[in-house]
Amino acid sequence: MNRAEEAIDIIYEDEELAICCEDVLPAIEKLLIQLDKTLPSYVNSDFFIELVDKIRNELLSGNKTLEKRLLEGKMGVVTVTFELGSLGLDVARAIGEKLGYKVVFGEILTETARRLNVPEWEIEDFNEFKYVPSKLSLFDLFQLDRSFIDFSAIFGEKGKEEITFEQFREALVKTVTAFAVSNNIVIVGHAAACILREYPNSLHIKVEAPFADRVKVYAEKTGVSLDEAEKQLRKIDDKEKEFYKDLCDEDITKIDLFHLKLNTSKLSVEKATELALKAFELVVEE
Repeated sequence: MNRAEEAIDIIYEDEELAICCEDVLPAIEKLLIQLDKTLPSYVNSDFFIELVDKIRNELLSGNKTLEKRLLEGKMGVVTVTFELGSLGLDVARAIGEKLGYKVVFGEILTETARRLNVPEWEIEDFNEFKYVPSKLSLFDLFQLDRSFIDFSAIFGEKGKEEITFEQFREALVKTVTAFAVSNNIVIVGHAAACILREYPNSLHIKVEAPFADRVKVYAEKTGVSLDEAEKQLRKIDDKEKEFYKDLCDEDITKIDLFHLKLNTSKLSVEKATELALKAFELVVEE
């Protein structure tokens, strides 16, 4: 029995779903089969049951958008990966606003911590995990690598449970996938383009800019010198490359994971967003 079969049996045996949304059941089955083919082997069958429960609750609550998307096979998912200093978070938010989609960013780390049953600060040892959580915003102002922040000064010294990279990776994959199933969503960073690379009818975008331009933006936003900005950016870029390599054996600098790359040194946030929306129409809506 594959990982999806038990979850598929559950949906067809659910009387409430049969009454509410019988036409949608084959579409849910198809989605689960696709996920079974694409999610890594360390994601267990319990997660498929969790996803079915999530979809069931949405459908029974009257989520007609999700029902429509399932029937059409268009799940309404955009992932935005960005280089620090490229204004990628601004582009992601603009895409979400134009589409009327929820944008998730910092919530991913919160949910990953919940799945691991630990507070967020316990998984913020990015040196161990080689993890830059897509440059979570500090006070929602700018993208900063949290290894530059002294968390012991913020939270006080605490005993720290050991969390392995494998545990973290599994929790992150489950979190990102569960958000994708929520439908009508823009997922920012956190290796979402890699995790959801084969997710049906999703669009994967990367926002970039030349390194020198990113250094200037970073220095301006954070108040550090250009030399210090360059030093910090190189460290962050290197860690992100290592993280993508560890997580899914991909080179984040290449085009492989993305439908579209946007250079914000040549495009304003508005123009970059416009191009992303055109790509969305071609990839997801058509």
